[in-house]
Amino acid sequence: MTAHNVFCRLGAKDLSALHPQLKENGVRLVGVGLEELGVEEFVEGQYFSGDLFIDLKQESYKEMNMKRHSYFSIWPSVFGKKGRDATSRAKTMSISGNLKGDGFLMGGTIVVNKGGTETLLQFKQDGPADHVENSAILKALGISGGDAASPPPAADGDKPKVTCTEDVCTRS
Repeated sequence: MTAHNVFCRLGAKDLSALHPQLKENGVRLVGVGLEELGVEEFVEGQYFSGDLFIDLKQESYKEMNMKRHSYFSIWPSVFGKKGRDATSRAKTMSISGNLKGDGFLMGGTIVVNKGGTETLLQFKQDGPADHVENSAILKALGISGGDAASPPPAADGDKPKVTCTEDVCTRS
C-alpha cells in the first residue's frame, strides 16, 4: 500500500472535495501533473474533479522551485508519522497506489486571483504526504463555508472517458 502516488491521489481527492464550493464561487480548480504515466488511471479513478493538465517539460515545477527528493531522502517522509497517517487514511478511503512514475518531485498548491496577477496562497510539499488544508485554501479565496472533507462517491456507471492530447487530458 505504501507507494508515492497514493499520497498524490489522496491529496487530489481531498482538494476535489472543495470543487462544488469553488465552482459555486466562480473559482476554477486546475491540476498540473508532471508526466503522462498513470494519467488515465488517475482520471478513471476520479481522484481529481477539476481540469487536469500535464507539464511534460516540468516548467511549472521548475518555475516554482519545487523540491526533488533523492532515493534516500524520501523514505523518512514516507514512513514518518505523517506518511503513515496519510497511508492509513488513504486505505480507509480505498485509495491505493503503486511505484510507477516520478515520485521524487514534490508538488504543491498555488491559489491565484482571477486575473492570475497575484498569488493568494502558495504551498510547497516538503514530503509526499504534505498537503495544504482545505480551510487554508478557502480562507485565501475569501470563501466561508464548512470543511469539505471528501467528495461524494461516484456511482459505478459514472466512470469518465479519458482523452489525452499532447498537452492536456480531459474526461467526458
